[in-house]
Amino acid sequence: MATWPNFFIAGASKCGTSSLHAYLQTIPGIYMSRIKEPNFFSRIAIADDNPMVKPVRDEKQYLRLCEEAGDAKVIGEASPSYLEDPEAPFLIERAAPGAKVLVSLRDPVERLYSHYLMMLNSRPGMGSFQEEIERGLALQHNRSLAVLAPDLGLYFEQVQRFRSVFGADRFKVILFEEFTADVPATLREVLDFLGVDHPVADFKATVYREYGVARGPIVRYLWGNRTISQAAEVLIPTSLRRFIRETFLVKKVPKPKMDPEAREFLQRYYADDVSRLQALLGRPLPWRNFAGEATSRLPPDDHYARRAVSISFARAATNWSSRMQRK
Repeated sequence: MATWPNFFIAGASKCGTSSLHAYLQTIPGIYMSRIKEPNFFSRIAIADDNPMVKPVRDEKQYLRLCEEAGDAKVIGEASPSYLEDPEAPFLIERAAPGAKVLVSLRDPVERLYSHYLMMLNSRPGMGSFQEEIERGLALQHNRSLAVLAPDLGLYFEQVQRFRSVFGADRFKVILFEEFTADVPATLREVLDFLGVDHPVADFKATVYREYGVARGPIVRYLWGNRTISQAAEVLIPTSLRRFIRETFLVKKVPKPKMDPEAREFLQRYYADDVSRLQALLGRPLPWRNFAGEATSRLPPDDHYARRAVSISFARAATNWSSRMQRK
């Protein structure tokens, strides 16, 4: 009888899910799918014919990802697109009743910038960060035409949706910033959540990537080809893939600094959602872009402040449209 996963890392992208997946692969009693991001339950967020993602849609093919799990207590997969997909939590619960779900969240400003820098490596000719933000806002209802999707950093409703389906006992949120600062402590939390007893003190070294740029167009093509990356995930061990990437594919360079205007724009865009998320989780969030005066820019009950920001986003969309017409 085919076995469905009973653990899902559901997001968010650029929040350490690859590293968490890699750590959990090494722990006895846990089986993580060799192919990360099968995206089987992302029926709305990812189109069936998406050439960049190539989601697994055939049920038998998806279940084959777990056929080597043996007697593992935890059988998991990681598809960050599940967090944004409005149907994913319901589809997961229907297919795998009793499954547990974990999401990792990151300061949404830093998350979006990290995604922008990643895309620069595979899509030459992109605009500035601010231009791509404006483009993403203008095309948020047609994401296939945009590189960035700023609205994916509006976590509140996404987290609330999963929490309402799975409840507090089967849904857990970790924070990227705390994960990177103390890997053993975060892994201890995750293993306790999964009911797995394993020492974590040895998990000192991190697998987080230093910033680097692709060594030429061939490497950019390899990074952008999902078929090649899926084959590599199956055939090449994680440690060897990391060695190849760091040694041959990437040239390490200083990480470009974010434009201050783009940072302030995004702080205003996300501030209200961050306040609501903090209330939902019942804890402060260690996000530097929303510390002190940043979190107080948009009080939840300030209708006029929210309206002013809405107007600024409309202007951003207009600015992007004007630039496109001039081109």
